[in-house]
Amino acid sequence: MNLETPNEASGTSARLKMLLEEVDAEADRLLHTHGIYSLHGYAWSGPDTPGDEYVGLAMWELTPPFQHDWQALMNRGQIVDYEPTNRDEVLLRNGEDFVGTMEFARHSLGMALCYASATDQKYNIFGRAPFWHAVATTITWLNVASDRLRDYFLMAAFGQDKDGYARSYKKQNGHWPAFEASFEEALASVSGDKERQILSTLAPLAKEIRTYRDKRNKIVHEIASKSAEVSIHSLEEQRELAKAGKPRQFSDVDIEELIAAEKADTTVTTAIERMKTWYGRLVKAGSLIFEFEYWDRIRTTTQK
Repeated sequence: MNLETPNEASGTSARLKMLLEEVDAEADRLLHTHGIYSLHGYAWSGPDTPGDEYVGLAMWELTPPFQHDWQALMNRGQIVDYEPTNRDEVLLRNGEDFVGTMEFARHSLGMALCYASATDQKYNIFGRAPFWHAVATTITWLNVASDRLRDYFLMAAFGQDKDGYARSYKKQNGHWPAFEASFEEALASVSGDKERQILSTLAPLAKEIRTYRDKRNKIVHEIASKSAEVSIHSLEEQRELAKAGKPRQFSDVDIEELIAAEKADTTVTTAIERMKTWYGRLVKAGSLIFEFEYWDRIRTTTQK
């Protein structure tokens, strides 16, 4: 039950809004310090200049595979003369989902950077809960972004959704496809020069992304088990002491040594670098896939 008066609730809301805005601003500052930008930030090197390395992201913003006919949709009495296809729907949904989930991942990564910067928030009696909660959320969103990107590519390259491609691949090869399988298959059969050049970079990149995906479940499980690890360790210690009939021995460690040990811990740095690298690989893969779809669409349209 909320016991606050309306005025108190209003004051709480105002204070929280101010605090959250400050946290968001600090998270954004830390993300920029670490070179982690939104997809839009990678797409453009200037107000009207697409970035050379991530031109596919600019292509997605300027010339996506499907654009709504807003003029017909918004004007009363005007006939809508284009019926969107299933391909249009799959590409639009997965492209937009990729952009959205990458933004979620970036926000969670920003929170992880905030917790990592506040040393007293990295640890508590139940493990490194605040920081590691943000890590688990980040890598979960990165994994979803990987799925959406792969699903977009399957429709762009093969005209199939995930389930259709998986079934046809298994029928032909006798096993389910790995994450990178569709990229390697497309590289082996592509005809356009630009598409082949893109896929020659994309295929090994997809294989690298798969290694991050493979580690995700193990990492999330370990994070979720951190509080249990503390309790189980104490249980095991109590069991051994009871068997031996001895009291617990305490070491004489001063506060300076404890602080030094915390600063020397590399697991936080490793987790941050893992998230940053995975995010960066997805930015590059997303740009290449959007660029691949664009040039394949242009070539197909020209040939008609």
